[in-house]
Amino acid sequence: MRPGQPPLEVTTRRTRSAVVVGVVGRVDLVSEGPLREQVIDACEEDTVKRFVVVDLSEVTFLSVGVAPLFLRAHYHCLHRGKLLRIVAPLGPALHTLQVTGIRDAVAVYRDLPSALQNEISSPW
Repeated sequence: MRPGQPPLEVTTRRTRSAVVVGVVGRVDLVSEGPLREQVIDACEEDTVKRFVVVDLSEVTFLSVGVAPLFLRAHYHCLHRGKLLRIVAPLGPALHTLQVTGIRDAVAVYRDLPSALQNEISSPW
């Protein structure tokens, strides 16, 4: 974390069909530890919830070095019978997901309500 930079906030909550990991702030190789831990924990959670949703709506920067985390989490979830979904409206997180190709492998949604719907298709 850089001096004066607010810490990365990562929270987890549960809905009827999903475990939602919310992220606020700058995500880089130095700060990504809590995000990685909570996403992997959500994938491994012993529950009937079908989706793990990572909400990047409040992310101000997403390093290309962190992007492979989502690909690993995608396969980790699939192995446990769950689907990973990412919320990334227009902005820095979506840009990183596009340039790294993650958007082509993992379902990315414009907003949280869309990601929480039970349909499989991605609106992007």
